[in-house]
Amino acid sequence: MSTDDVLMTDAEADDAGELLVWPWTGILAMSTTAGEDADDVATTTLAFHAHQHFASVTTTALQEEPTNHQHRQQHFLLFHFGKSWAGLRDAMSLAFHFAGAGRREWRRRGEGDSEGAGVVFGWAAVEEDLLGDGAVGRSLRESGAAARSVEDVEKDEASVAVTLGAVAGEYERRERFLDAKNKGMVRVIQKVEEESSWLHGELKELKDVADNILPAMNHGAEEENEKLRAELAAIEGEIELRVDRIQELKECRTELHYSKVEKLVIEINSLDMDIKSEASDHAQMLHIKHKEEMEAINAKVIQLEKQLEQKEAQESAICLLNTKLQTGENIKMEEYEHLYKLMIISRECLEQKFGRFQKAYVDLTKRDQLNRDQLQETHQEVIKCVESMMIGDSTVIGIKRMGQLDEKPFHHACKRKYRDDDPEGKAERLVSSWQDELKNKSWNPFTTILVDGEEKDIVNEDDPKLRQLWIEYGDNVCNAVKVTLRELNEYSPQARHAVNELWNFREGRKAKMAEVVKYIFEQLKTSS
Repeated sequence: MSTDDVLMTDAEADDAGELLVWPWTGILAMSTTAGEDADDVATTTLAFHAHQHFASVTTTALQEEPTNHQHRQQHFLLFHFGKSWAGLRDAMSLAFHFAGAGRREWRRRGEGDSEGAGVVFGWAAVEEDLLGDGAVGRSLRESGAAARSVEDVEKDEASVAVTLGAVAGEYERRERFLDAKNKGMVRVIQKVEEESSWLHGELKELKDVADNILPAMNHGAEEENEKLRAELAAIEGEIELRVDRIQELKECRTELHYSKVEKLVIEINSLDMDIKSEASDHAQMLHIKHKEEMEAINAKVIQLEKQLEQKEAQESAICLLNTKLQTGENIKMEEYEHLYKLMIISRECLEQKFGRFQKAYVDLTKRDQLNRDQLQETHQEVIKCVESMMIGDSTVIGIKRMGQLDEKPFHHACKRKYRDDDPEGKAERLVSSWQDELKNKSWNPFTTILVDGEEKDIVNEDDPKLRQLWIEYGDNVCNAVKVTLRELNEYSPQARHAVNELWNFREGRKAKMAEVVKYIFEQLKTSS
């Protein structure tokens, strides 16, 4: 059986059925008779015992004046051991350190019997002390202490462990969810970029067609129209000349002989019929040609509209234009305008689609940031829970201050360098000066390099301050400063202050949530 088990067994036997004060508290008590130096002697004696047994524990000194039925002044020193299992063991150890001088002996001898004057009594604070009317009871109640059993504390610790397990499970679930979302977002962005690149290429081709090919085709159509108009003008001029000739012949009809007139009339009618027949044939030919062209154009336009509905309007329009250019067919201005409208509509559709993709990307980015914020909050909650557990110094999993300078190499280096010339003091001053230097935002001993195509900041080995530190104090001190610089650059590059992180001290890396929860359960099981 270990010493702690012996202490626990003795305390439980001594205070069977008593509820302990939580947070765990120990009491040293001493009574003195009236005298000029009585208070100083009591204070010094209690402080000596406190330093001898629990030098690093916070204490509170109390004094209670004698009442009517008491003739001695009572002095108390309260030990505040905290809420951890180690604190409970320390409180229980008072029964071992002050065997035969515990609470019962204090009540029997320390309050009224002159035999107890000058004797130091010690015990773990219990419910009776908390409810007492004296200075001890008032101080404990003002500090918010409560009377609890060890079993209740064990149940609370188990509840905390369950909560940590749930938090860790939720953390891992959200981490997997975020990874899946990130991968999905990356695929969507890649697809959007590929489609955007294709759309930009299509728009560029359509723009080239609109800027170069269509103007050339319009120019050819204008020349053809001018030619047709010139032919029509020549035909109209010839018709007018012949009409004028007919009119002249009609005016001369009265002056000619009837037979001659009849002959002229026959000639005129024949000539008029020839003119009308020639004009009618030419007009009919133009009408047929125009009709054929319109039918061809309409067919092409219908084909383009169908292709537009099938998301292939751009390619069909370009193929149609290339075909007509190669065969030398004439295309009217209306068809050119219609084709231009199709290109405008296609471009608008592409821009709207690109806008939707941009909006989806912004929404995914916002959701990703929100999830990351939630994960960060959960991470901070776990850190607070681990801090409240108060696990011992030899812990495997705990909290590491990232960006906090390691002082051990400085002390070792100063002991080697200065030996008898106040090495500890020089080490403390050296550590303090470098802590201030690390917070100096104007000092930037980093250089940027490319690693696998990505830029990465590393500590500049040739920095003058680091070189001088290495020359004066060696590798270990210089490496400690470099490690702290890298941690600050990773965790707090702007503010340059230390940040708490869950840490696996055995393997020297950040601890996983599953490791943290498992280790807490093991510690609780060992303590109980």
